[in-house]
Amino acid sequence: MSKFEELFDEFKDKAKTVYGTASKMTGEAVEMGKVRYQIKQTQWEIEKTYAKIGGMVYESKKGGENMDDIIALAIAEVDAYNEKLEELEKRLRSYKRVDKCPSCGKENDVDFSFCSRCGTVLEREEAQQSEEAGAGEEE
Repeated sequence: MSKFEELFDEFKDKAKTVYGTASKMTGEAVEMGKVRYQIKQTQWEIEKTYAKIGGMVYESKKGGENMDDIIALAIAEVDAYNEKLEELEKRLRSYKRVDKCPSCGKENDVDFSFCSRCGTVLEREEAQQSEEAGAGEEE
């Protein structure tokens, strides 16, 4: 094999590596964009439901009508949206490779052992999940 062929093969291998890395990064960027959009949609749904609750409370007080059951359903709807929002934010943090400080809420790199804002010891989400799974098996 000639020197030119060796150089060309080396160039080709490097180009494949760069292409693979770029493809992965582009895919992750697209997924992050989708998750961010879903987060905004969920936040908007929460705001609409808050407004709905406010309207029901107003009508209830103004008209003397008891709407407690309907308001309770709307509150449950907000709770469900908040759970969805937390899951979406967790997915986004995994793409960004950050963890949220349990004390102050600051996002820190997953490799950090302490929060860069408040100094709280950071536990890995994977470690917490494996502890929870282990506790579930013991019961």
